[in-house]
Amino acid sequence: MDQTSRRHLLTSGLFLSLCFIYARGFYQLALSSITMAVLITLVLPVLFSPLIKRVENHQEIKRILVLESGFNFICILALTDFIYKGAIDTLFVVFFIIQAGGFITVQIKKKAFLSLPSSLCLSVAITIWIINGNQTELLGDGKLLIFGSAVPWQLKGIYFAWLAQVLLNEYRHILPKLTILLVHIASLSVALMAEDFFHARIVTASHLLFLSLCFDLKLLSWGGEDFAISQRINVMMLNINIANLFSRVCSLICLILVIHLILITLN
Repeated sequence: MDQTSRRHLLTSGLFLSLCFIYARGFYQLALSSITMAVLITLVLPVLFSPLIKRVENHQEIKRILVLESGFNFICILALTDFIYKGAIDTLFVVFFIIQAGGFITVQIKKKAFLSLPSSLCLSVAITIWIINGNQTELLGDGKLLIFGSAVPWQLKGIYFAWLAQVLLNEYRHILPKLTILLVHIASLSVALMAEDFFHARIVTASHLLFLSLCFDLKLLSWGGEDFAISQRINVMMLNINIANLFSRVCSLICLILVIHLILITLN
């Protein structure tokens, strides 16, 4: 490994570590109190909205950010007990329907048909999780057990494969810069360590998404042209045959896991 490659690896590792520490701290801060959760997940994006730049596909990112802010608002409502849990569950169902439908619609518009199977599998897995669940529970310390049941490992695996496909295939045009990929890896790592997977994932992802709008992290020049990049991944994903194979492998993993989840549910 030459000096340039080592620098790429070290800066990527440093950025990932900093993102994980930051995301972990942000999540813990959101759990510390309802007031703090309101301030950092709802008020802060509004106060600093003038910092948002017109980055590439900023409209799409802003729609996702608004939707995820809605999820954060539902979580805060659940913690306050202002409305009964049945209504909270209904709001969560509406969120997941809009989120899944939005991703599928965007992929159809982009003609990203190789990504559709994994999105459909993710939608089916979330539906099964909802059907098998009960009523959303408060775990204490600001944590939520959405639909009263832990997210099954199959759903987590499907989500991981789906996210990998989206970031490395649909967004391969931002390569060799790895900043967006590393930001999502940090957020997902925090979520996998948490009891409330989707709560932790969306709380951290929405905030990091907001920061990406403010600082345009995907620019090759951000942090320097040698900061957090991988030419090897870039070369691989620019090869259309490898990119298509990667999509098919991710879709196959999603299909196997959703079939396994269905079989367990039926038994």
